[in-house]
Amino acid sequence: MNEHTAAAPGSESRTDCSEALLRVYEYLDGELGPEECAKIQAHLDECGPCLKEYDLDTTLKSLIKRSCECEQAPDALRTTIMSRISMTVIQVDRG
Repeated sequence: MNEHTAAAPGSESRTDCSEALLRVYEYLDGELGPEECAKIQAHLDECGPCLKEYDLDTTLKSLIKRSCECEQAPDALRTTIMSRISMTVIQVDRG
C-alpha cells in the first residue's frame, strides 16, 4: 500500500493512505465532520493512487444508484442491514 501522507490545509495533522481509503465511503456519503472531510480531501488532492481509488468508488456508487434507483429494498432487509451496521460501529468503537 502507498505510504504517502498529505497535510490538511492549515493543519499539522497528516492522513495516510490506509486511513483515507478506510474512510472514503464515509467521505462519499457526507458522514464526516468538516475537519475529517478536509483531511481526506487534502490527502486526495495530493495522492494520485488514493484519488484513483476514490474515483473508482465514486463511479461504482453512481452505477449502483442508477441501476437500483427504481427498486426499494424490503423493510426486513433494510432493518437487518441497519442493525448490522450499528453492531459493526459499536465493535469498531470499542476496539
